[in-house]
Amino acid sequence: MMRWLDRILRRRPASAGAASPPRYAVIDTETSGLDVARDRLLTIGAVGVRDGRVETADAFYAVLRQPAPTVGQDILIHRVGTGEQAAGEDPATVLAAFSRWCEGRWAVGFHAGFDRRMIERTLREHRLEPSPLRGWIDLAVVAPLLLAGRAGPGGKAPMSLDEWLDSFGIDDCERHHALGDAQATAQLLLPVLHAAQARGLADPAALSAESEAALKLRAMR
Repeated sequence: MMRWLDRILRRRPASAGAASPPRYAVIDTETSGLDVARDRLLTIGAVGVRDGRVETADAFYAVLRQPAPTVGQDILIHRVGTGEQAAGEDPATVLAAFSRWCEGRWAVGFHAGFDRRMIERTLREHRLEPSPLRGWIDLAVVAPLLLAGRAGPGGKAPMSLDEWLDSFGIDDCERHHALGDAQATAQLLLPVLHAAQARGLADPAALSAESEAALKLRAMR
């Protein structure tokens, strides 16, 4: 743990005076499956976090229209029915609006690499520019590091999003809904940011760098 803290502190840039508080975009997606090369992006949900608060009024949610709506068992998981998929918005329009909403923010997710790759691939398919996010922070990476010793169900260290939510008593009544999951993940972000600030890690760039390093390590395995 201390080796990680030493490493992340070395990455922290020198202070350049007072700056506006970082803005976060906590993002979740629902997809037709878990294959980032083949499956399709169905919905995007996101909520803003700033100054230690979840800004529920600052949210984004859209269903991307599917030319051939997904059917089968996966609907039981993502719960985006064929009618909702067919009646969704034009994907390019959704993605352009999402990019405008994201501008200048730090993206946050739980196992964020999957959401990131699905969004980036769909942007490329529609020949759109990459989203103007400042970087990505994966709570599945940084939460265990900053909240080491936290007990989840059965006294064990939490690993899944559900276990982390349970450990803080966060009630997420809309699991497997992109906006509901984003709002629950945003609630988890708050104690993570508090722990980071207590360790002198107020700059999200260090947390993003740690997340990027973990993602690259996983890709090499």
